[in-house]
Amino acid sequence: MTSTSTATGPELLDERSLGGILVHFLGLLTGFLGPGVVYVAANNEYTRENARHALNWHVTVFALTIVAFVTFFLGADELTVGGEATELSLLPAPLDTVFMITGVLLVLLLFVAVLLTLVYTIVATVKAIFGSVWTYPGSVDIVGRFR
Repeated sequence: MTSTSTATGPELLDERSLGGILVHFLGLLTGFLGPGVVYVAANNEYTRENARHALNWHVTVFALTIVAFVTFFLGADELTVGGEATELSLLPAPLDTVFMITGVLLVLLLFVAVLLTLVYTIVATVKAIFGSVWTYPGSVDIVGRFR
């Protein structure tokens, strides 16, 4: 959805809503909750499309967070409480090592995703200001599947 009009001032806001521009920063502050509320409540198609893309990205990062930490903690074989090591492993010896290594890699990927969230927020906001809807690279179109 790209606007090619030469409208200025109030006419421009008929095509591009302020909500469609600010929804990306709202997602940065609230995760998937803010864009989700905007997506459900918005009447403007431009706002809904921007909210959908922000929502897809933040849901993808949230899912990565859950998977990374569950995998990481399933692979943890001991926990230190009060200076004493306690056996924690729920998995057999070779499998807990695989889960631990996979969990560490997923947590590193999560760190990259958090940094990309900052970059993507800026890029998506600038694109929205200039009238185009930007799809966050790497996000899964979850909302599009349920429309």
